[in-house]
Order: sequence, then C-alpha cells, then structure tokens
Amino acid sequence: MEIQKLTPTYKDYVWGGRRLYEAYGKGTPDGITAESWEVSCHPDGESLLSDGRTLTQYIAENPEVLGSDRLSDEFPVLIKFIDAKQPLSLQVHPDDEMARALENDVGKTEMWYVVKAESNAKIYCGVKNGVTKEDIKDAIEKNTLEKKLKVHESRQGDVFFVEAGTVHAIGSGNLILEIQQNSNITYRLYDWGRRDKNGNPRELHVEKGLLSTKIKPYIKRSTPTVDGMRVLGISKYFKVSELLLSGEASFIRNNKSYTSLTLVSGSAELNSMHLKAGESVFIPAGYGKWSLKGEATVIMTENSPRYFVGIDLGGTNIATAVVDENGKIYGRAKKKTNTPRPNEEIFDDIIECAYECVKNSGLDFSQIESVGLGAPGTIDKEKGTIEYANNLKIYHAPVVAYLEERLNKKVYIDNDANAAAWGEYVAGTGKNTKSMVMITLGTGVGGGIIENGRLVTGAWGGGAEIGHLLLSMGGEPCTCGRRGCFETYASATALINQTKKAMQEHPESKLWQVVNGDINAVNGKTPFLAEDDEVAKNVISTYLYYLAEGITDIKNLLQPEVVAIGGGISHEGEGILEPIIKQVYRDSYTRYSENQTKIVIASLKNDAGIIGAALLGV
Repeated sequence: MEIQKLTPTYKDYVWGGRRLYEAYGKGTPDGITAESWEVSCHPDGESLLSDGRTLTQYIAENPEVLGSDRLSDEFPVLIKFIDAKQPLSLQVHPDDEMARALENDVGKTEMWYVVKAESNAKIYCGVKNGVTKEDIKDAIEKNTLEKKLKVHESRQGDVFFVEAGTVHAIGSGNLILEIQQNSNITYRLYDWGRRDKNGNPRELHVEKGLLSTKIKPYIKRSTPTVDGMRVLGISKYFKVSELLLSGEASFIRNNKSYTSLTLVSGSAELNSMHLKAGESVFIPAGYGKWSLKGEATVIMTENSPRYFVGIDLGGTNIATAVVDENGKIYGRAKKKTNTPRPNEEIFDDIIECAYECVKNSGLDFSQIESVGLGAPGTIDKEKGTIEYANNLKIYHAPVVAYLEERLNKKVYIDNDANAAAWGEYVAGTGKNTKSMVMITLGTGVGGGIIENGRLVTGAWGGGAEIGHLLLSMGGEPCTCGRRGCFETYASATALINQTKKAMQEHPESKLWQVVNGDINAVNGKTPFLAEDDEVAKNVISTYLYYLAEGITDIKNLLQPEVVAIGGGISHEGEGILEPIIKQVYRDSYTRYSENQTKIVIASLKNDAGIIGAALLGV
C-alpha cells in the first residue's frame, strides 16, 4: 500500500471568506471557500486519490489500511479547514445515541486547531455557569442565545475540544483545522438573523437541538507532550497530535492505525513526496518506516489506542499516570504518601491522584478502561488485598474493593516489583520475548519473573522474591531475618555500606572528597564519581561481582531470554554490564550453549512500575 496524497472538496457557505485561497490556494480567487474537506469519506464531500478513486472506495477495497485498532471498516473521522469570515451559527451536534434516534446516523464530537486568528477572534463554547436548558430555550426565542454562552479568546495554536451536546460556534476571524467524527449533522439554534442565497431566513433546528443539548461546563483539556509531540485531542474516534517539524523526523507505522497528515504551515518531504502548506495525505496502517524532512507544522490524526491508569504506591510517593496500550505516558499526578496514617486516607489520595492524572492527560475518565495498582509488600491478587506492607503499616487491607467502588473501574493489583517487571516486559527491553527476569536495585533488591508471557508470582502472589535468594551462608544480616540474602550484597543499600566501610579503612581515598568529608552523605552514586581512585574501583568491582553471582543463579534456575537490570544503580548505564556479562557467561551452567540469556539495562527506568501497573489488566 502506498501513501496517498488527497484532493479535497470545497464548500461555499454564506459565512465563509477567501483566506483558504489566499493561504493555501484552495477554491477560487473570487468566490467564497468556507470549508475544504481534506480527508473525508462522507458522501456530502469525498476526498479523491491521484488515480481518481475516492478515499471511500480505496478504504472499502482495502479496509486493513485503517489498522487493527479501527472501530469498523468505515473511516471514523472527517478533517476540514474552516474559514470563518463571519461567525458560524450557534449550534449543537448530537451524540451517537441521539443521532441514531433522530437521523439513523453517527454523532459528532469534534476538535478545533486554530491555524490563524485575528486580534478580536472569539470562540463560543459551552454555557455559562447556572444556565439551564430552559434558559437556552428562552434565549433562542428572544434571539439572545450568545449571552448564555462562554466566550473564549482565540489565538494561533489554541485547541478546543467540543464534545457532542455542547452548544458552540466558531467566531469571525478564525481559520480552523477541524477533526471530527464522520458526520455532517448540525442543529442550528441561532444564526445571527442571516438569510440564504435566496433571501430566506436560514433554517433552524431548535427542537432537535434542544434534545441534543447537554448542560455541563466546558473545561479546556490539557495537551500533554508524548514522544516530542503535543497531543491536541483524544476521543474514541481519533487521536490528534501536533508535530513542529524542524529538520527530520522518522516514524514506523505498525498495523494498528492509519496516519493522516495535514500541513498547516511550511513544507516538507514525506519520503520522496513533496508536501506544501494546506496539503493532506493518508498513510495506510502497516506501511512501515516513513520520514518527514523540512520546516513545517504538521497535524497528525490516527486511531485512538486504549488508555489505562497506573498507580505506583511507594513509601515516599503515590505516583499515577495515564498510559496507553503501547506504554506511552500522557499525564501524571503525584502526592506524598505521608505514612503512617489510616489506610482510607492513603486510598483517598490514590483516588484523587487518579482523577488528576486523567485531567492532565487531556482525556475524560470515561475513556479509561481499567486501573492498575503496584503496591509494596505481600499482595493477594485474588482477594485484591495488601496483606502486609511493613513500610506503609498496611495489613490485610481490601484496597481493590475500595478503589473500584469510588472509581467505578475494574482495578488490578500486584506487587510493585512485579508491576515494574511487567512494564519492562510489555513496553521495554522485554518486548517481543516470551521470558524475562527484572532485577530492581534499590533500598533492597526487588524483581519479577515472566515466563511464557505471564508473571510468576506463586500460589498466593508472594513469590518471585529475588532479593531473598541466598548468596552467602551465614553472611550479612537481612531485614527478612535471614543472613546472606542477595539484597544484602547487591542492593543500593549494600553498595552504600560497602563504600562506607572502604572509606573507613582508607582515609586517603578520593571517596572522602566526593562527599566533602561527610560519610553520611554517601549514596549509590558516590563510588562512580571518584574517578581513577583504586579504592572506589575495588568497591565497584566487588559490588558487581556479588550482583553477577546472583544473576548467574537466576540464569541457571530459569534460563530467561532477558535479564533486565533496573533501579538507581542501573542509571550508571552500559558501563556496569561488561564485567557482569563476562562473569555470568563464564560461570553459568549453560556457558557452552549456543543460546544465551541477554543481560541488559532496563529501558523504562523509573516509569517501569507505573507503566506495568497500568497494563496489569491487558
């Protein structure tokens, strides 16, 4: 399948102007071009391919070009430029349910990207506080409806997300790119007293419009940055992003979604195709790699993925984020855990953070499929309880039931280390493998095991405690009550203790300079900052030896495809891997085998836990 440059259809409504011709050469130099339907399969105005087929025909013949995430085999959106020389009518669009009842059609949720705006340009969107449907009806009869609506200043680059049922209008002086559901249903409530070409008052649709109107406040949505692009709007039907191209950007289009590109300014080369401002293209799902090169503002539309909320409950912070099915983060929120305190207070803060991160993501909570919680300690996944989390002073707490009742979403739970492992498996270094072990080097040594695409957690959810493998019989005391556990030698805490001991034995070491003579300031980075210091090198070498010993045991026991090292120490990067890999491959039982476990640095870093928690239900 090839990339298709599209030819639009033009509309000459009475409120239109000539800026589409002046800016992009669309329409005719003397007439009105109110709208340019850029990417459309709607029968009222279809886009054309270079071979003369309509976009509708092309998709009907090849529905796979829409991608596996498509809602149906029909194109879900309509993308158009709008030039409002005069204000559009005060109007409303029905949602899907009302559209089916009234018109046997789909509804119309839309979003506007302001391409250009004159100094006094305005947007009417949503009713003022306290306005009722009866007030709207009365205002329509008195021709004063605009006084009941919220008025917003309009500036270049602004975004307005207009849910179906919202009374709205584009004011004069706006040049807009609109991305909407594939619908042409508009119910006019008031039209400023205008007449049509024949001198007759333009038709109003008050009865259907009032049936379709929803009275709720208009809240401007957030536009988070994901993968370097501003996400302008997300709905069930589309995800729209803004790419500010300066130079070159490359993409790989998988089989999940098509991509539509519209240049609102500048010019670019799309592979070998030249694009100028105002042009639109359709890139089929599964196309593979493509790149843009130039200076341009590009609006990208694609299928909307599935969205989830991830919660990482820690001893210090409650961290939440909206995560899509591909592991991309859209919005975050955080609070201090502030333990010890009653369970319900902690859980209420989790709920507040969950709602806040969704708000920050630009989504509505109705678009969230499920919620996942990664919590420390022993977890009973079947009961949905935190059985024992010593640092939080939580015992036998039915957290899942509490959250489900208040969030009205399915909630999944697992140990935080298992959640981090799952995140790294589905969206990080374990992606496209069947088995992986994640080792998290922090205050202790956490971890998770994935085998055949499933977390290994034991009969009651308390398994995979990698940090409590025995590394030395009768060795260093562990917080679990035993001696010689892996985490007493390979955690960040262990490295700190090893560094302090070396400093006390070697007062001449540069390690003292790193911490300005304060041994209590030692942290996991300290030995790596003492360059060319033999004492520091020995501390690191000994620590990595212990770490490699534990990894060798894991490799011998499980033979995973990948061992991923995460946590604070992993931030030292690839430099710590060489001695670990050399020792593990030398000492492991399968050292002569052709297939060997890959030992890598975890790629998701501090986000592994929150991404994994979000995707526990996937």
